[in-house]
Amino acid sequence: MRASKTIAIGVMPQAKLRERVLAIARSDYRPKASDPKIWFTSMKAAAGVLSDENRTLLRTIAAT
Repeated sequence: MRASKTIAIGVMPQAKLRERVLAIARSDYRPKASDPKIWFTSMKAAAGVLSDENRTLLRTIAAT
C-alpha cells in the first residue's frame, strides 16, 4: 500500500475565487508555494467531491 499524501485544499466563494484568479492572471498577485492548489466554492462542494466513494475511486485509479 502506498503512503498517502496530504493535499491542501482551499474554500472560497465563487466571486472571491474569480477575483483571485484574475489577479493572478494580471500578475497583481503571486500565489505562495504553500497556497492550496485545489479550490472549492463551499465545504458542501468539497465534501461531495471528497466522499468516501470518490476517494476509493481515486485510489483505484492511482493504483493502475
